[in-house]
Amino acid sequence: MSAVWHKSASLELCCGKDVLLSGPWDLQVGCDGAPAAPRSEWEETCWVSDEDVDYLELEIKFTSGLRVQRHLLLAHQDRFLMLADAILGDRPAALSYRGTLPLCSGVAFRGATETREGFLVGTKRRALVLPLALPEWRCDVRIGELVQVGAGLELHQARQGRRLFAPLFFDLDRRRMNRPLTWRQLTVAESLAVQPHDVAVGYRVAIGSRQWLIYRSLAAVASRTLLGHNLATETLVARFDRSGEVEPLIEIE
Repeated sequence: MSAVWHKSASLELCCGKDVLLSGPWDLQVGCDGAPAAPRSEWEETCWVSDEDVDYLELEIKFTSGLRVQRHLLLAHQDRFLMLADAILGDRPAALSYRGTLPLCSGVAFRGATETREGFLVGTKRRALVLPLALPEWRCDVRIGELVQVGAGLELHQARQGRRLFAPLFFDLDRRRMNRPLTWRQLTVAESLAVQPHDVAVGYRVAIGSRQWLIYRSLAAVASRTLLGHNLATETLVARFDRSGEVEPLIEIE
């Protein structure tokens, strides 16, 4: 299991004998029905590498007053990869997002029938993919979709608001491939008031006996609560230990 990424927004993901992803991670952003265009190059805003994770954060400016912050996190011991784009605006708008990951030759995305997870399959199943911001069940057609289009794995999302978060969770541990799984978007509260999706988002991922917590503040950082945990941070990716306590893998203030 290895991942390589560059400031040019290209990446490569290897798992076993297969190279699953290789090339540019493209995105298209829309605002009120019109496409927004890049007006800067990608810039590195954060880099962390330790025994738990390799984490890179990039930012690019778009027209219509939008910015995109890109998150790439590889968890070494936990054996998962999180890729996410955060669209950040300063006014309410109809935001749309299309992110396309480059699948390598011989690699395909095979989605589940009733739910939205799927597998990246090369010589064998190599990665489980969860679109965390989408409803788990396909009968709920709101918000967006995760599909293979040609040689790309495309995540589509659309929401009304100032900001939008589009995360993908890749479980790279083959021992968990057949375990029960679920993911949920969590309620985030501030001063006892539930916060909308364009202020802050949180997710809980459960695969077999392993569970993780992911939080992203999209508005200004403030003291907020989810799952009984008080946070005053921008980004948190953490695991739950056997007693249910949260162990941060990375926390960006």
